[in-house]
Amino acid sequence: MTTHSAAAFARSASVDDAPADVQQAVRERVLDTLAATTAGHRLPTADVVREYATARFADANDATLLDGSGATSSLEATTLTNATAANALDVDDGHREVKGHPAAVVVPPALAAAEAGGATVGELLDAVFVGYELAVRAGLAIHAVDDLYTGTGSWGALGAAAAVGRLRAHDVDTLETALGVAEYHAPRTPILRGVERPGMTKDGIGWGAYAGVAAALLAERGFTDSGTVFDDSQVTVTDSLGERFHVTESYLKPYPCCRWAQPGVAAVLTLSDRHDLAPEDVERVRVETFAEATHLGTRHPTSAEAAEYSYAYPVAAALTRGQFTPAEVREQARTDPQIAAVADRVELVVGEDIDDRFPAECLARVTVETATATHRSAVTRPPGARERPLSRGERLAKARRLLAPTLGEGTATSLQEALQTPETKTTRLVEQLNDHS
Repeated sequence: MTTHSAAAFARSASVDDAPADVQQAVRERVLDTLAATTAGHRLPTADVVREYATARFADANDATLLDGSGATSSLEATTLTNATAANALDVDDGHREVKGHPAAVVVPPALAAAEAGGATVGELLDAVFVGYELAVRAGLAIHAVDDLYTGTGSWGALGAAAAVGRLRAHDVDTLETALGVAEYHAPRTPILRGVERPGMTKDGIGWGAYAGVAAALLAERGFTDSGTVFDDSQVTVTDSLGERFHVTESYLKPYPCCRWAQPGVAAVLTLSDRHDLAPEDVERVRVETFAEATHLGTRHPTSAEAAEYSYAYPVAAALTRGQFTPAEVREQARTDPQIAAVADRVELVVGEDIDDRFPAECLARVTVETATATHRSAVTRPPGARERPLSRGERLAKARRLLAPTLGEGTATSLQEALQTPETKTTRLVEQLNDHS
């Protein structure tokens, strides 16, 4: 299969023709991403990008920043800012096999283009659907051909271009060009460097989304491309378009940290609840995990990103506070001496049985030692995994937690209802994301 067949899918595929579980998964990812974006706008990461983007890009009122202010900007500035915010808390969805965050790089540009073009919710969902499926496939293909693990921005740009091109009514040839321009210009994102030295760069999601938007706009103007990885004879990932749906194979995250650390957080929360562990009694915490997760080596994070790309810190915070929420990412928690003391007692080791199961599965086994007892968890997969999905109530509760501090308790329910009515204009979704009543 080729870039042309990928473009044909982006032009004509509809989520309404997919199985019911696919339709539901797409709606869930949109709601989850809107909530993560709104919450991400409360972090310094989003402040920096918002100030830069709104000052430097062409002044326009194409689409709305999802920070609750109601402010608008150009399609490009809105995309860059909202997509950066979507991943700022690291609480957005992910896909195990491609090891990245498809929704955060596809939903913000799709929403911005939908708002700018007066599209309906149904048209937005179609755009997210095709963008998500092509983004994941691009990542799988790039990793296979290049034999190099790069972050979401490096392959998500193609999904963003597909979503935006669909909403801008590109024909197949223009979409094909947009996909090629997006993939070629996508940012190179050496993810393990970002894991070991956390910064606001993270997965390059903001710039990947921006590259996708720019590619769609350039393709409209006659800019030419050089094809995509889909044209490589080794690549067969587009053969399954319309038959296999990656959106149903992804996961939702309950905790605002790297997915690699989430099984350890889930395990210590279970042990703490079961044995009523007091943080001052903890003498040692041993986390058996897969090799990649041991790169999350920060113990005393000095920024939100460092807290998210740590293993010891989320585990220690969960043991100390009985939870790991956005509150534990803030400075007040990061400077808590009790959490810091427990973090110094966390040891990360590679468990061979667990390492063999990554990336298909993201697992951990945790042992907590006190002066009087040793408590060992089972091999644990985090909540939100395909094998351990969040319930409808848990998904809504997560969205409510993320949205309520900016908007209100009822916003999550209102958004969920709007996503069930395809004829609703996306402008109505945006209004709800700026309604403080």
